[in-house]
Amino acid sequence: MSLMTDISQQPKKSSPLKFVWQFVRNPKNVGAIAPSGAVLSRKMAAGLGPGSRVLELGGGTGTLTRGIAAAGVEGDNLTVIEMNPDFIRSLTQQFPGARVVDHSAFEIETLPDAVSDLDTVVSGLPLVNMSRDNHRAIMRGAFTRLKPGGCYRQFTYRPRCPIGEDVLEEFGLKATYETMALRNIPPAFVYRIERA
Repeated sequence: MSLMTDISQQPKKSSPLKFVWQFVRNPKNVGAIAPSGAVLSRKMAAGLGPGSRVLELGGGTGTLTRGIAAAGVEGDNLTVIEMNPDFIRSLTQQFPGARVVDHSAFEIETLPDAVSDLDTVVSGLPLVNMSRDNHRAIMRGAFTRLKPGGCYRQFTYRPRCPIGEDVLEEFGLKATYETMALRNIPPAFVYRIERA
């Protein structure tokens, strides 16, 4: 881990072919046929800025991470968790100042203490491919690390929040539709989840 000192330099982009190859190898874990686009990346980073503390779940090829960094989130204020070794190597090269961690999104509570008091958790995880128990683990962990007033932002390719009402109610949360990225392939819907 190293601190990012200058994010004004554009990070080198990961090859889309790498993403397609990972999708072919394990479609349930990747969850999309193409990496997220720049428009979606900007929408997911809306409201972030210098000083924001952000945890990204499932950094993948780094598209959402680029949007977060472009919003001014830098150094140890940005933690990205990813489990795919190829994506981890790519993220580490693209974002040398960010904290890139080989970690499960189902075990957010076990992250180092430095990853706490977060403003936002940004997720590109394919939640529609996951069980309710996995949703519970992610919500529990995310809201353990988020500060009061912090939010969890999730995109999905379906026009409804991927976290079920039963799980939201269990944790005292509410989901709000924020926006749609029509020019993303496929089009994506962005939801904000916060304490009710």
